[in-house]
Amino acid sequence: MLNIVFLVAFVSVFTYLIAFFRFTRRFPKLFPELWRTLGCPESLGLRGQSTYLGVVLGMESKVPKGALQEVRGEILTIRVFLALTVVGFVTAAFMTG
Repeated sequence: MLNIVFLVAFVSVFTYLIAFFRFTRRFPKLFPELWRTLGCPESLGLRGQSTYLGVVLGMESKVPKGALQEVRGEILTIRVFLALTVVGFVTAAFMTG
């Protein structure tokens, strides 16, 4: 059982990272004005990753609520895999004691 939980968690992490970095690579091309408003964050820098994560989770105050309609599906995918990752690793932590 624990192996299955770890498998789900690691597959979720891998899929989350692919979707997240795909989003960060496409964001400046799709939303150049919004990208400049956010301070032109880099996708591989720590500040950039935290900025993009804030955008994905809807916590970035500089992004208007309806501005990201073109990538709603991609944002939903990132949120789901992030939630699966957290649930998988928390479950594994409780199972191992």
